[in-house]
Amino acid sequence: MTTLPVEPTPQASALQPRIQRTTLMGLALCAGLTAVPAWSQSSTDYPLKPVKIVVGFPPGDGTDVFARVLAQGLTTQLGQSVVIENKAGAGGVVGSQAMLTTPADGYTLLVGSTSTQVVAPLLFTRRPYSPQDFTPVAHVASVGIVLVANPAAPFNNIAELIGYAKSHPGKLNYGSGGNGVTNHLAMELLKSKAGVFITHIPYRGSAPALQDVMAGQIPLMFDSIASSGPQIRAGKVKALGVAGLNRSEALPGVPTIGEMGAKLGLKDFDTPGWIALYGPKGLPPAIVGRLQDAVARVLVDPEVAQRFAAAGGVPRYLDAAALTAYETAETKKWGEAIRYSGATQD
Repeated sequence: MTTLPVEPTPQASALQPRIQRTTLMGLALCAGLTAVPAWSQSSTDYPLKPVKIVVGFPPGDGTDVFARVLAQGLTTQLGQSVVIENKAGAGGVVGSQAMLTTPADGYTLLVGSTSTQVVAPLLFTRRPYSPQDFTPVAHVASVGIVLVANPAAPFNNIAELIGYAKSHPGKLNYGSGGNGVTNHLAMELLKSKAGVFITHIPYRGSAPALQDVMAGQIPLMFDSIASSGPQIRAGKVKALGVAGLNRSEALPGVPTIGEMGAKLGLKDFDTPGWIALYGPKGLPPAIVGRLQDAVARVLVDPEVAQRFAAAGGVPRYLDAAALTAYETAETKKWGEAIRYSGATQD
């Protein structure tokens, strides 16, 4: 089994009785889980009943796809049913806001994303919440996005798109899942680096925007590989480039935007999304540790890695402390994109 590199919680091993440590390490070696952070099963009886994970996007959205794979794995690891509840709206903000009034008992959690946990607090003039309103649990996956276009669009790659946009200023539109979500800001970064103007058409979710790209109502958009991949393979949209440093295993024939756009100011163009697991503010450390242990074990499962790859994602475990540091870096990057776009939400 391929072992996923993880960043263990430093205090975890100290919770194991010294007399048991050698035995537990031996068992872990046999199971191939030496990279998984240890947490004593006796530290908490959690969970004693089913667990709900809130997703702020509709069923079938990229975030939802990964959340369901995670929930299935957690069901096995926790010994209780873990179910998904979709609370879509406002680019995922509605789902995250639900955590503000949720008891911190570990029975209602959140799968948050780049747009909900980093972009939204930067975008809204009246902040719907702040990072301190949640308890970080674990980073789960990095998620690829791809630039797609209607098959009849008069460009087939990023160079042709930039050329067309420059020769037809103000004539080209693009869709997104809403003002300030990742696929909106990814295009704004591309525009700023390539020096082109393309008009933004926000939708109430990425799914209806993708439908309009397929129907020819708008010519192009960035979208998650999870939701666009099947449409690319079916020929309903064409892929212009992956927004990452490396090609996606789900779309191996599609080059990165940087590959084709190095001479256009787009070298190293990298705007991956990500998802992570959160709890309400004040979630007890014992429950956080139990969940971290379970998430890490889910992510070293080769079948999970395969399902993530098929949806354009890569398992990536970070514990709560590392996730917090990563959010800080992401806040800086996306803050720059928001300032360029001038996007705000009331």
